[in-house]
Formats: sequence, structure tokens, C-alpha cells
Amino acid sequence: MKKNILLLLLLIGTLMAQAQEVKNEDLIYDDNIHTVLFHKTGNQLAPPVIRLGTNDKLRLAFDDMSNKSYLFKYTIIHCSYNWEPSDLEQNEYIDGYLEDEIDNYEFSFNAIPAYVHYELMFPGPNMKIKLSGNYILKVYVDNSSDENVIFTRRFFVIEPLARIDVDIPYYPKKLEYTRQKQQIDLMINTPNLFNDEPQQRTNVVIQQNGRWDNAKIGLKATSVTSNTLNYDYQYGIVFNGGNQFRHFNIESYWYQSMYIKQIISNADGYTVILHTDYPRESKPYETEIDLNGKMIIQARKNQNSNTEGEYAWVEFWLKMPKIADADVYILGQLNDWQFNSKNVMIYDSRLRMYHGSLYLKQGYYDYLYTVLPDGKTRGEVTPIEGDHWETDNDYTIYLYYRERVPEYDRLVGYRKFNTKELER
Repeated sequence: MKKNILLLLLLIGTLMAQAQEVKNEDLIYDDNIHTVLFHKTGNQLAPPVIRLGTNDKLRLAFDDMSNKSYLFKYTIIHCSYNWEPSDLEQNEYIDGYLEDEIDNYEFSFNAIPAYVHYELMFPGPNMKIKLSGNYILKVYVDNSSDENVIFTRRFFVIEPLARIDVDIPYYPKKLEYTRQKQQIDLMINTPNLFNDEPQQRTNVVIQQNGRWDNAKIGLKATSVTSNTLNYDYQYGIVFNGGNQFRHFNIESYWYQSMYIKQIISNADGYTVILHTDYPRESKPYETEIDLNGKMIIQARKNQNSNTEGEYAWVEFWLKMPKIADADVYILGQLNDWQFNSKNVMIYDSRLRMYHGSLYLKQGYYDYLYTVLPDGKTRGEVTPIEGDHWETDNDYTIYLYYRERVPEYDRLVGYRKFNTKELER
């Protein structure tokens, strides 16, 4: 009996040690939470970026598959340029309450399964932001300890004090990348911004589309001339061009739109089976309009997308030989750009196909297939999707300056651009 009690205590201790670890990323920790949207008000496709000292607002929305409403709370955490928690106290960057409540919710109507839809306009009257930089929005029940957190979201508060000039040349510095990779030529003008140590106290981050796994983080200027930071690396700042995103439309379950093979309806809801996909790495580039990995939650015109939009299991099939020593993932905003057990694909050796399923609300979705080699954290789209210089990609450049007193990373430069905007 004593031995059994000891084993039970050891098991409980192990389970407690394995309790969820909250990270400063876009992550959902509660299986009941779906379709978390966090964007500038008025545009689902806008990134979660606001300007310091303005009336800019962000809209947070999410669905809880519970059968009752909860009083969710939230707080914000200031972070460094590489998403480590700052040494600042919360009252140094928050004006007002250090936490607040999400009390705006509606129950779904005629949706299977039922859910509760929550919304928040942020910043609100009770919580203002005093400093620029990277932030984490943390949503939880009762208190902000890790076991109570249901999801986290990144957002940005900017002070637009620098001008960022960019170009993507046709011929990269490394000629073998021609017609494949996209090289970012970068120059930043910072008039009267830095008093000293501009190279040491500045960091640049470059993000492609919504991905963080392949972001360039902590780039340093190679030289400083007058008020200009130059980034003249030997082989350039290079990203894989990738390919246009695949996509599908499930705004309605009443008809099969392009790329949908079958829609199955039963008492438990819907299953949507997409047409089989195939690798594109050996095919020529084809221009196709996409959302660069984003999604738009939208039901039929006669439906309220917030509370009448319904969910479906969407099945993805990819016909190709199994890739050794690597996993294949479905990647895009539809899964928060994460590599996890929810979006990893399982290989069916009998059918010689990869298969995966995601639980998604009515709307329009982009996605790519991404290979993650064993032991790596950066995915590669090239083995399945190909690599093309012409690909339409969104890039975001963030410029941080490390203040001395108090010591924190100010976000003093920001530019988001699309490769099609630049003259080639």
C-alpha cells in the first residue's frame, strides 16, 4: 500500500512538472478555444500593430466550445526584440489596471456544435500603454498563472521615428540564388534618433508573411554613415521565395467551391474533404492571387459570421513519397503558423499519401505544406512547394532601439511591404 501511495505521489509530481508552459508566442493552450483573431480594427487582414499615443485599436475575437460563458481576464507583458520578458515592472508600461475582463460575449445561434463568441476592443478605457515595443496579450481564467492561461497573442506598439528603405534585386549577391531566393536590400534612416552606439543598441527583425520560424532576428548594421544604418552583408539578407499559397473557400457548406472534393453533413456537423494536392517543386511558377497565408472568417451573406458561422473538420491529402527524417505540416494563419500535433500530417503508406485534419470555421483559408526536419525548428517549403523569386510575399521589418533608463527595447521603426509593390 505504501509503495502504491509513493508511486501515485511520484506520478502526480511528474504530471505537475509537465503542466503547460506558457510561451511568448501565438499559442492556444485550451482545446475548447478556436478561431482566435487579433488585428487592427476594421480589417481582418491587418496585423496587430498600433501607434503609441494614438487612438488606434485592436480587435480580439475567439470562440469557446463550452456550453456556458466564463469571465475571462487578460493582461499584457512587455518583451524584448526577441520576445524575452522585459525587466520592466507592469506599472512602467501600463497606465491603469494591470488586468481587465472580457465581458462582451454572445452565444451561437443554430450552430453545430454550439459555442460562445467573445470580443474585446483593446486598449480599453481601463488599460493604456505607455511604452512602445513587443507585447504579449495573455488571456486566462481566474489568474495569470500558467495553468489558467487559455491563449497568448503577440502584438506591437510602434513609435515611427525611422524611415526604412528596401529593395529586392533581380540578381542577388550570390548568383546561384537567381530566380529562386528573395534578397532584402535594407537601409534605415534615423535622423537625430540615436545619441550613441547605434550599431550596438539597435536590432532589426525581418518577418516573411506571418511566419516566425524563419524570421531574421537580431540583425546588426554593418556600417553607420551620418544618420543611416547600412545592412550590407556579404551574401545579403536572403529568404526562400517559396510559392503562392494554396487555398480553399468554405464560406458555405451548401455547395462545393473550387478545390473541395466533398462536403459531408451529419448530426455532429460537417466534414470537408479537399481535392488531393501534389508537390509543386518541379513545376514552373504560376501567378495566382492569395492572402499570403492569412484567413478571412466569413459565413454566407445571410449569416452572422460571429455567432452563426459553423465549424467543419477539413481533410487535407497530399500525394507524394514519404520524406525521411522529417515531418510534414499544414502551415498558415489557420493554425497560427505553428508546428504542433494538431497540424502534423500522418503518412499512409498504403495510399502513399500524407493526411491531416483541421477544425475550422466558415471562411476563406490559405495554406502551404512545410517540411520540418527532425531536431529543427525552421520549416522548409521548398521541398514540396518549390522556390521562386517571383512569389508574392509580405515582409515586415521591425527596428528596435535599446533604451538605457529604463532599459527596454523601443520599437522605433516599422515597415510592411509586399514584393509586388517594389519595382523589379
